[in-house]
Amino acid sequence: MSVHFFTACWSQQLAQVFLLADQLAEHHPDSLLWVGWMDESFNVAVPANVRLIKVEDIPGLLPLAERYTKTEFLHISRVWLGRHLLNQVALIFLEPETQVLRPLTAVVEALKQRPAVLFSQWLQPHPDTQFPDSKYFLNYGTYFSGIWAIRPDARTNSFLAWWCQNLETRGGYHLCEGQGSDQLWLDMAPALFEGVLPLRNAAYGIHAGNAFERTIAEPVTLHHGGLSYQSGQYASYLTNRPMPAYFKEASKRYKTLVTKQPVYNQTQSRQPAFGLPDPFEPVSLKRQHWAAWVQKWIKTINTYQPDFLFRQSQPQ
Repeated sequence: MSVHFFTACWSQQLAQVFLLADQLAEHHPDSLLWVGWMDESFNVAVPANVRLIKVEDIPGLLPLAERYTKTEFLHISRVWLGRHLLNQVALIFLEPETQVLRPLTAVVEALKQRPAVLFSQWLQPHPDTQFPDSKYFLNYGTYFSGIWAIRPDARTNSFLAWWCQNLETRGGYHLCEGQGSDQLWLDMAPALFEGVLPLRNAAYGIHAGNAFERTIAEPVTLHHGGLSYQSGQYASYLTNRPMPAYFKEASKRYKTLVTKQPVYNQTQSRQPAFGLPDPFEPVSLKRQHWAAWVQKWIKTINTYQPDFLFRQSQPQ
């Protein structure tokens, strides 16, 4: 089966995309990486296996930038790009910050049997004593939208049309309203579309939120979303679960490889051109914990001494 790859990125992610292209050239030498460039374009030298697609070349996508934030627009564009590209060959989506360590053989084989392949956030239950927990993934999506695969099929066409239709009007990050941009809609896909199923393989889709359960010898794809290329650390609001040593070391190597890309310094000052402003970054999990602890004690004190601290914090 002939398989190509695709991703969507901002200009400041081109270094990660070009590194991804180099890794795909090593493990899938006959494939192409189609890149949806969701930003204002400029002259840049690209790897031989990369094909750039400008945002205005994807029908119907650009008007959504007036409705969604920059991050929402980028994530929505993945699905629209997949529908735009799907023609004669199978496609595997990889988010820009993906590190490919081995050929994606299991995905290629799975696509021979089913029209679309998904990947679960977790592969086993865990006590909800740390973050992310089960409730988080119920709100945010039990399937990981950083990697998925599709092949030409009538069922795939129906799946992508349904996905795009919902993202057009309900593609924001409003978790309390049941909206998790592109990712949360995947929860319904296996029930609605025959053959759209997850691949249970611990070597794929490893990221900061599930690395603790994926202590395997030969990972295939690592996903470094949320990694700071200055500090080498992941955003403090992503997880407080322990990261295995292999994931920490791989992240350090990945940071070095990205920052050595010639395009890295050229693009870091560029801000995404399309979409409304993003909200402020969430506070760290440690600060959230202390805020909850303080709030609990204020309510306890006010139970026994009304109005002692902050009238609005009194139990209702």
